[in-house]
Amino acid sequence: MAFIISISYFLAFFYFYDYEHLFQYKYNIPKFRDFIYHEIPFFRIHPTYFTSILLFTTAFSTLKILTEKKWSEIIFVLTFMITCFALLAKLNMVFLVLMLLFIVMFKFKIAKKYKVIAIIMLFIGSIGMIKYVPGVKNRFVEIANSYNKPPEGMSYDSTNIRMAIFNCSKQIAEDNFLKGVGFTNTKNIILDCFESNYDSEFYKDKKYLTHNYFMYILISSGIFGLLFFLYYIITIIRFTVKINSFLLYVVVLNVLLVCLIEDFFYRQFGLFYFSLLFYSFLNNKQELLLTEEKKLKNI
Repeated sequence: MAFIISISYFLAFFYFYDYEHLFQYKYNIPKFRDFIYHEIPFFRIHPTYFTSILLFTTAFSTLKILTEKKWSEIIFVLTFMITCFALLAKLNMVFLVLMLLFIVMFKFKIAKKYKVIAIIMLFIGSIGMIKYVPGVKNRFVEIANSYNKPPEGMSYDSTNIRMAIFNCSKQIAEDNFLKGVGFTNTKNIILDCFESNYDSEFYKDKKYLTHNYFMYILISSGIFGLLFFLYYIITIIRFTVKINSFLLYVVVLNVLLVCLIEDFFYRQFGLFYFSLLFYSFLNNKQELLLTEEKKLKNI
């Protein structure tokens, strides 16, 4: 399904736009990413959320190649990689490259010289995508140029907006450390902070949350709410270690990292997606244990 959706994204884009539109930008966001997030008539989703799904499917297809020699899965891996880079979710692009590097180094059971060749090919492929996929280089240059420049007027991008959100979130958290402000009030209080501290247009068309789920819980419910949430995360990690599946490690690590830059569980059915995968692995593990227990009883 992820493969069909990825191909459909490109087909839909070229149905509505010409090739030249790939290189059109608004606030350092290329037209393709903007199209997928705001305009596409089906499966409209935030690029970070969809690329998280692509990371899982990429890991799944890569393991199929390694364990079952299903070389046809290469087309899926390449499609997922291209789509991930085209959607320009910075964290997930880096995560994708590091994940594939880890797989090559520790999952490939081949001679060292072939691992070196595979790593070189991965490096060349990543550089090629940075050079030829529209907007990739700009997104990383933006971080260096904007992280210490607050939004001003119409001059803003995803980096300095996030810095503004973090500064306001930190200020609100310090003022409401024990009890929080309440989940229904968080968005409006952050908006008030933007109005008080920034002479910019960035928050007028869109109401932003914390873009950090840990900070969202802290602001909304205070330190005790955050401690309960951290207990939930620790429990998830403990079960993940017990299940000991590479695919689940990918999902849990990716989601926890994304929670540092997005309100992942709050938006776009993020909690449903994560719970669906996690409890599928947990249920599968329990079924295997029951099967092994029955076998032992029959011996």
